Amino acid sequence: MAGAALVLLGLVATISAGCDGDGEPGAPGSPTDAEAAGAGGTTTPTDAASAATTTPTEGITPGGGAAGAACSLGPMAAFPTGRTSAGAITSEGRERTFQLYVPPSYDGTREIALVLNFHGLGSNGAEQQFYSGLVPVAEREGFLVVSPDGINRSWLLTPGVNDITFTRDLVAGIAEFACVDLDRVYATGISNGGFMSAALACFAGDLVAAVAPVAGMTAAGNLCGDPVPFIEFHGTDDRVVPYEPGIVAPTGGSFAGVPALMEAWAEFNGCEGEPREEPVGESVVFREYLGCKAPTGHYVVKGGGHTWPGAVAVDRLGVTTREISATEIAWAFFEANPRK
Repeated sequence: MAGAALVLLGLVATISAGCDGDGEPGAPGSPTDAEAAGAGGTTTPTDAASAATTTPTEGITPGGGAAGAACSLGPMAAFPTGRTSAGAITSEGRERTFQLYVPPSYDGTREIALVLNFHGLGSNGAEQQFYSGLVPVAEREGFLVVSPDGINRSWLLTPGVNDITFTRDLVAGIAEFACVDLDRVYATGISNGGFMSAALACFAGDLVAAVAPVAGMTAAGNLCGDPVPFIEFHGTDDRVVPYEPGIVAPTGGSFAGVPALMEAWAEFNGCEGEPREEPVGESVVFREYLGCKAPTGHYVVKGGGHTWPGAVAVDRLGVTTREISATEIAWAFFEANPRK
């Protein structure tokens, strides 16, 4: 498992399954002021990310039955069902922490999907676990949600830290204790976490079956692997990661703009021609690319801010649309796109 060791932290059940709908802007669980100020660097991951190997962590191979031993262990005492618990792994000599939600239906005998949920710059896993609203959906649909903590509350930005390797170690560690379906590992995240989930589609497409970044994404390029199902959500009035070409605040990194980046992902995923536009609300349009080797699309939120569609409103980040739920759409997209 490449040296990753999973342990339980002293804090257990830090967030209950039912708390995700009750928070107020500015309370624990909403994006922080640092998140309002910035998201990521340039449109490409750091050197540490691009240097990550595309070989799966030893012993953890999608479709290879690596979860078989865990599927004989039954429920996990360290991570009780029906709640979120705090945990940690050691990856590349560092302790890395995370929040893991296990649905009430988990019995440890049937393989279960895992959703990786990455926070924005200045936030943390506990806040993202709340803000994304994934826990109530996981409770209903029966999948695991892990919301890890980035070093310095960031992803792909800290020199000497390889977040791609960490993610491989995290999945491997969880799969040693939980009956994870390694053909149904998915990634999402907001802002800097959107950059991170998109980077996984590029550099760890053998690990994640599909991704759904929100308000941020890296570019697809010639260093990427095979096509990966990809959808993104972005507001046209995002003042942090601009919809059109501009600068990401406060890092000062250049951003090519969502239309150009989506064209690059469509080309990478083998799509053909112009996207088809489908209104899904008064202010939301779904741009779906056609003839793709892997499904590719983009939800354009007209007037939307640097926000997660359908989440609790955070006024300082701009408008949060209620016309769609990024969480519900992302899960439906994931469910429709297991590794084949």
